[in-house]
Amino acid sequence: MKAKDSAENSVPLSYPGHRLMMGLWVAVAALISIHVILTVVHYEVRELPWLLRQIFDVDEEDCLPTWYSASALLLNAAVLGAWAAELRRRRDPSYFYWLGLAVGFTGLSVDEIAGLHETLNSLIEVSWTIPGMVVAALVAGIYVPFLLSLPRRTAVRFAIGGAVYLGGAIGVELATEPYLENDELNTLAYNLWTAVEEGMEMGGVLIFLGALFGHMRANGGVTLRLGGVADPAPNAGDEPPAAR
Repeated sequence: MKAKDSAENSVPLSYPGHRLMMGLWVAVAALISIHVILTVVHYEVRELPWLLRQIFDVDEEDCLPTWYSASALLLNAAVLGAWAAELRRRRDPSYFYWLGLAVGFTGLSVDEIAGLHETLNSLIEVSWTIPGMVVAALVAGIYVPFLLSLPRRTAVRFAIGGAVYLGGAIGVELATEPYLENDELNTLAYNLWTAVEEGMEMGGVLIFLGALFGHMRANGGVTLRLGGVADPAPNAGDEPPAAR
């Protein structure tokens, strides 16, 4: 009777799939393109009102691109959290890694809005990218066994997403340091570089999210339990959870 009740109270969560991912990629392309167009017009054709530029300036905190980036990071965190909860229900010990990723993406979302890394710049004498690289290297080292336990396709896509994101957040940030040192932030070149930086960050997040959806779908997905948690014991004939 318990098994029957549990099955009746189980609701499999459907996945948005290609439509959501396509919509997010279109949103990224639109935001970056608008920033580039407004930047080129402002510096090469005629000066545009700051309010118009600010709304779409990817280098500003209070703008549409920043809102989008924070939302995309938070979406990753929510999906990772749901997957971690599902794996914990299945008694899969790898859930802790997924939970750690959920916490990390939540922190990145908060930083996107609050600009914590810029606050760090005011507290230390070196660029925030230096401690950022140290933290990234430590996290990468901790997660190597986790990546090796995943299916190769998922691991490669996760690695590519992370590399693209960090390449924009840290790599391009380092490359544009001379613009800050020479007081050349209000230039066409710098503002085009910011489009590259933010585009790589947004793209890296979407590569990771697409890989995450695919991995979850291939491993049974997430089931929402209503009125209690179902029996986590595997069905007869099921393979033990591995590389989840």
